[in-house]
Amino acid sequence: MNIKQYQQIRVVIVIFIGIIVSIGVVKNSLVLAFLAVITGMLFLILVRSKTKITIDEREKTIREKAANITYAIFAPTIGIGTFLLLIPSRSGLAVFSKGEFIYLESLGMIFAYLTLFLISLYAISYYFYNRKFGGANEK
Repeated sequence: MNIKQYQQIRVVIVIFIGIIVSIGVVKNSLVLAFLAVITGMLFLILVRSKTKITIDEREKTIREKAANITYAIFAPTIGIGTFLLLIPSRSGLAVFSKGEFIYLESLGMIFAYLTLFLISLYAISYYFYNRKFGGANEK
């Protein structure tokens, strides 16, 4: 099986899962929707294991650059969003007062933890790959 056939099968499976999930939601059967998603994922994994997918150096370089730019944009954006949501109520902004919008502070805390997790994950993976590919000074 080649990549084109795999993509066609994947589209059919995703459409089928979407139909089953929508039926499950309409019938108020979340178990049906959950089982449809799990079954579809397992089927996609089985089909993918039979597919010969080759990645050349150009595609690998493109993926690396896309991941780097995504991190470079997402980490500061979520950090700035965290800062804006955690502005103290003393600042005089009505949006951030402790009244109707109390959930914004909680959302800011969640973003803060996610930002710290993202930066930590990047630092750990960078350290691991730096050592794996010979970037560390071994004495």
